[in-house]
Amino acid sequence: MKAVMIDIENFRNHATTTFVCAEGVNAIIGDNGQGKTNIVEAISYLCLTKSFYASGDAVTLKIGEEQFSIRGSFESDGGLLRRVEVLYEKGPGRKSIFTNGIPVETMSAVIGEFPVVILSPEQVGITNGAPTERRKFLDLVIAQSSRLYLQELLEYRKILRQRNKILLDAKLARRDCSESLEPWNEALVETGSRLTQRRLLFIREFSPDIVRSYEILAGKGELPGINYVPSVPMGRTESIEATKRAFTEELQSKEEEERRLGVTAVGPHRDEVGLSINGINVRKFASQGQHKTMLIALKLAEVAYLKERCVETPILLLDDVFSELDEHRSERLVEQLQGLGQVFVTATDLRVFPEQFPWSKKNQTFTVSAGGIAGTMKRKSHHATVGAGN
Repeated sequence: MKAVMIDIENFRNHATTTFVCAEGVNAIIGDNGQGKTNIVEAISYLCLTKSFYASGDAVTLKIGEEQFSIRGSFESDGGLLRRVEVLYEKGPGRKSIFTNGIPVETMSAVIGEFPVVILSPEQVGITNGAPTERRKFLDLVIAQSSRLYLQELLEYRKILRQRNKILLDAKLARRDCSESLEPWNEALVETGSRLTQRRLLFIREFSPDIVRSYEILAGKGELPGINYVPSVPMGRTESIEATKRAFTEELQSKEEEERRLGVTAVGPHRDEVGLSINGINVRKFASQGQHKTMLIALKLAEVAYLKERCVETPILLLDDVFSELDEHRSERLVEQLQGLGQVFVTATDLRVFPEQFPWSKKNQTFTVSAGGIAGTMKRKSHHATVGAGN
């Protein structure tokens, strides 16, 4: 998969910008606050229907405007060309998505159609943050590769919201809710058990990719690990029926706690993803360098995983990651870029790339300034000038 062209209107500080993409490395260079992150953020909207950076759509609208639009053309590995458009209207607070000019019924219909991997400073929580950050990482990777998983994940969230409402209402009213919970308990166990099973399978499939990626970055001196820690005690068995039984028993044991707190206390929404290096917990004991290496390894592994499962090379977005890396890790990461398909890299200057990096029609640099794109030749690179305006 590769982006061919991106058109941005009234998005962040971009009034009108057209970005003609190189098929390999796209180095987007500019000072902070000029709009380089906004370009990769726009690609995120087209692939995932939302920003990886902002908490909502309204904050990405250019000040003083009533709507923004992002349009993109994508070419699959097989040569199929598809168009995507995201339109946000301030008045009704409505976001619409179109593929090939046809409106999509649900935002989730886009997920996985245009696989993308994103690495930015905002994602450091994957290795050192709360469990919810690692669950988000895991869910997005699986969801992009499995439409069924995405559907069941969304269904589980609906069940969880309804069950939590019943528990909270009962807590506030000080009444028994056992009868009301019964059908939701069954639904929670059925859907939650399938999610747990799929996550366990993912961990087994994903682990070798992490080991290979980490070794590329850090050599063979350290062995990374990833494991799934469900909130349901599962013992040694991993069959779906055993998971359902264990889930049901755990719900029963947590009944008093749930009614006291007014929330669901067990299920995939409470599970943890453990990361380790040489058997040592990364979140608790890893050095800053190990955290960075593990995060990059996870993302390189994600590229490999999605390429195999989606039968489509994902687009890789690297936003301001080199400022967070030492020289050694930067060099190892840059060495990998040419073999990863289409990559978009934002940086304040080109020094993150070696002098011998093969800039060409395939690998290009772009300069972003004041919400527009313009360029001049640098270091014998193929530096692009792209239509932009304010």
